[in-house]
Amino acid sequence: MTSSFMERMTHYIVSTTYENLSPEIIKISKFAIIDTVAVALAGWNEPSVEVVKKTYLNKSTNDAMASIWGESEQVPLEYAALINGTATHALDFDDVTPTILAHPSAPIVASIFTLGEYLEKSSKEVLTAYVVGTEVMIIVGKVMGFKHYDLGWHATSTLGTIGATAACGLLMGLDKETLQNAIAISASMAGGLQKNFGTMTKPLHVGLAAKHAIQSVLLAKEGLTGNKEVFEERGFLQAYTGSESFEHLAEIMKDVTFGGQHDYEVNGLSVKKFPCCYFNHRFIAGMLEIRKENNIKLDDVVQINVSVPPNGLSALIHHRPTTGLQGKFSAEYTCLAALEDGEIQLNSFTDRMVQRDKIQKLFGIVQLEEYDGEITDSEEIEKLPVYVSVKTKEGTVIEKVIQHAPGSKGKPMNLEEYAAKWSDCLSFACDYNVDIKLKNQMDRLFQQGLEMENLHSIKEWIRNIIDFMSEGKKEHVM
Repeated sequence: MTSSFMERMTHYIVSTTYENLSPEIIKISKFAIIDTVAVALAGWNEPSVEVVKKTYLNKSTNDAMASIWGESEQVPLEYAALINGTATHALDFDDVTPTILAHPSAPIVASIFTLGEYLEKSSKEVLTAYVVGTEVMIIVGKVMGFKHYDLGWHATSTLGTIGATAACGLLMGLDKETLQNAIAISASMAGGLQKNFGTMTKPLHVGLAAKHAIQSVLLAKEGLTGNKEVFEERGFLQAYTGSESFEHLAEIMKDVTFGGQHDYEVNGLSVKKFPCCYFNHRFIAGMLEIRKENNIKLDDVVQINVSVPPNGLSALIHHRPTTGLQGKFSAEYTCLAALEDGEIQLNSFTDRMVQRDKIQKLFGIVQLEEYDGEITDSEEIEKLPVYVSVKTKEGTVIEKVIQHAPGSKGKPMNLEEYAAKWSDCLSFACDYNVDIKLKNQMDRLFQQGLEMENLHSIKEWIRNIIDFMSEGKKEHVM
């Protein structure tokens, strides 16, 4: 008799060790963790993070305490995960998995770094938990398909809660039965709506996913039970896909394997080159190429056309944005800004930049469409290209076909690009007041991240990050 989906999942989780992981998977995981920490620090002073800090920073009790990465204070464990998780997604600069339209690393890193520090786990244990959580999150998402996203759920939050719980369960050393309870508990905590994209609630979703993951494993460890058939009929998968036929879901589930029998899912991550919704990235790349190769600017253009695969505009809900947050989810703004500025960077998404009169008056020249077709396989989304064109005042039409986004599996970032993004994020966290001492600290932290498997405890790297942020704040005050 074939074992259940939950049985296979939890067997994989409890039986995975660092020694099971290939050097390539370890390298990819380290890059993903470094990238996620970088964007969290860059987002530390964003309004969404400030609100969550203000709400929870002074909730000190005699409970388990953990660090928040951008401050020297400690807060209760679950609140630390909430704050750190919100920061990982505050700038929408964290990695994505196009196959499930979600951001895996943000909720998983936020939860395992917070719990791992408290439990004084080794970096190898934290790396292993990261791979396991990512594997579970993405595979559950693949079983559900795009129906889940099409219904309006924020998959990073819903699936991230499950994946982060799997990762935390491994770190906590839960046995298989207790782990199954934890995952069942987390399935009832999962939530998050796309309707809140472009607001401070979107990054809060990630904080809640990280917090709920830690809550789930703590509750299960103390004996709280859940239904071990939570993925079966009328369970998580069916409920979050709008009552998709369970027979269809069961047919997919029966052939699913976790871990070493296939290429690990972490190998399909796309690291962001631009700090905005990933659906923008390919046509941003196209606009920048057209500008550079033809030496044209926005003043030279009378029309912009963007054609994307089916559902490729679903998250880009702000057509006339007036805030930086809305600009991250606006195809119109990112196209115009790319042509006007010749770059899309962290400072592209301030309210001031989005509100420029020139930009606000030109939203109408951007024409968007999803071309005909249907994506039936999650792998297809990266195989279908994006088409962009601009028409100049002279009547010339310049076209580009973009197959892969910068930073995607098809066009991965190299070591120098990772280092540059790390430096830019940490410099942004310090408001770009970085002297030679801070620059050296920044470089040492990056190198430590590259060699994190050699650290006795993940707490060592976290403390060094907090020290850097404290020094950065002193420099900013001076």
